[in-house]
Amino acid sequence: MQIFNSRYLDNNQRFAAAVAAGIGTAIVCGIAYGLLMRLIPVESSIFYVLIGWCVGYVIRTVGRGVHKRFGIAGALCVVLAIVIGDTCALFGIANLLEMLVTPSDWGPAFQMWALLHLSTNISALLGLILRAAGVYFGYYYSMIL
Repeated sequence: MQIFNSRYLDNNQRFAAAVAAGIGTAIVCGIAYGLLMRLIPVESSIFYVLIGWCVGYVIRTVGRGVHKRFGIAGALCVVLAIVIGDTCALFGIANLLEMLVTPSDWGPAFQMWALLHLSTNISALLGLILRAAGVYFGYYYSMIL
């Protein structure tokens, strides 16, 4: 039963387990954020800071790593959660799954996201800052310092 005991896993095995747990957490948090934003018509990007902390906590707890690769994995998982959350909030969960299997829809979807979040108003700027803060939290809290 040593395979399930994380004390006997080497660094590469702990990293693989941490990445798998981080991806799972990112998917669940992204879908939950997207569904919440579909129900509530108010943009609440502050949740991305919470998502970054959650993903970082899961990666740090599962992986117990001190290397930068754990932080980079945490940041990438938060970026995945942001993409899933924004896509799910814009198009819904059914259209998210349909869009994933048709790459021809990726370009127009990205253009719509860019027009929505890169406009020149304070709300879009704060949304981008909070998304960047979520990525930073995912990076920072994924490593044991």
